[in-house]
Amino acid sequence: MGAWGHGHFEDDAAWDFMDEIEAADDPKEVITAALDAAIETEYLECDEGNALIVASTYIDRQQNGTLFSSPDRDEPLNVDTFPDRHPGIDFADLKNKAVRALKKLLREDSELNELWADNEELYPEWKQGIEILIQRLNKT
Repeated sequence: MGAWGHGHFEDDAAWDFMDEIEAADDPKEVITAALDAAIETEYLECDEGNALIVASTYIDRQQNGTLFSSPDRDEPLNVDTFPDRHPGIDFADLKNKAVRALKKLLREDSELNELWADNEELYPEWKQGIEILIQRLNKT
């Protein structure tokens, strides 16, 4: 059974993209590519949207110190330990790009937004999670 939920890491595609970042020789390049793909595409597919969210959490973690692991986890998510493992990588120059891409995620030309909008109960929570991420990335 696959992972599914309204949290940023409650989707198999999100976990797959986190693994891709972790396995990369240049994680910043992988994150930048995900942001660029989201911005440049006419229609944001579901997996691209999940990659965008995960990429943005890595930026948020490094820039704002946000923790994404739930307290009941035995081990922290890789995103939470990334800054300690990669102190030389700076994502400051990607914050504005992430905000632009996340705003696109909330528009009608986003498959992930369309899918969540069909769930009247959880859509507001999912959308609020994205909006909070945008707010944190907009901090100076």
